[in-house]
Amino acid sequence: MDDYFERIQSAADEVALLPLIREGTAARHAEWFVFASLHPVDQSVERSTHRFLIGCRPEWCQLYNANRWYLTDPCLNYARSNTLPVQGSHLPLHTAGQRKMIEVAADYGFRSAYIVPAHASDKGRIGVLYLGSSEAVSIGEPKLREGRAFFRLLALELLDWSCRSYREEVLMDCGLTERELSIVAYVKDGFNAEQIARELSVSATTVYRLFSHINRKTGAANIFAAVRFAEENGLFA
Repeated sequence: MDDYFERIQSAADEVALLPLIREGTAARHAEWFVFASLHPVDQSVERSTHRFLIGCRPEWCQLYNANRWYLTDPCLNYARSNTLPVQGSHLPLHTAGQRKMIEVAADYGFRSAYIVPAHASDKGRIGVLYLGSSEAVSIGEPKLREGRAFFRLLALELLDWSCRSYREEVLMDCGLTERELSIVAYVKDGFNAEQIARELSVSATTVYRLFSHINRKTGAANIFAAVRFAEENGLFA
């Protein structure tokens, strides 16, 4: 099993990663899977922090997006405040829209389902592994639950992989350098410009100039907003 998770972490991209996920989940009675990761406070229509690893029928994903079920997805809602896996039939459903989503999911391979949250830290990204099979609930869900320990480990490994991938993506998009990120980290730790200048052996003027560059790159109004940007995007990992 250690070798399996090492292969997960060394996967260079989704093309290499998806067959590995399918290998592990299929061996434990899951016909389909989806892994979603996001920042827990992101409930926007844009879903800028949401990322998905898809191992299910594309028609289901199209319906999910077309109906904007991501806004009230009971699996994501459950994962935001829970850490224990839950069988699909035990998932709390509070609205007609949530019940409709689960009914349609059953038609596309998630008749039996198992939901596995993943949390790496108190403030960072979270993940949720959806697992499904076309078997009846009374047969399929107990089978999926047998893989509980493996699925929990897999969800955490996928969250680690996703956090790393997302961090690299955000850094590339905004152009923030590691040196600039280290300055943001100093601010996060309570250092002011003069203290940062002493740490870096530069002038305070240079630090303020770097603040301006950081704000521009991150679209932040000030350096403290840049800290929030870095925290929400997992850049301190």
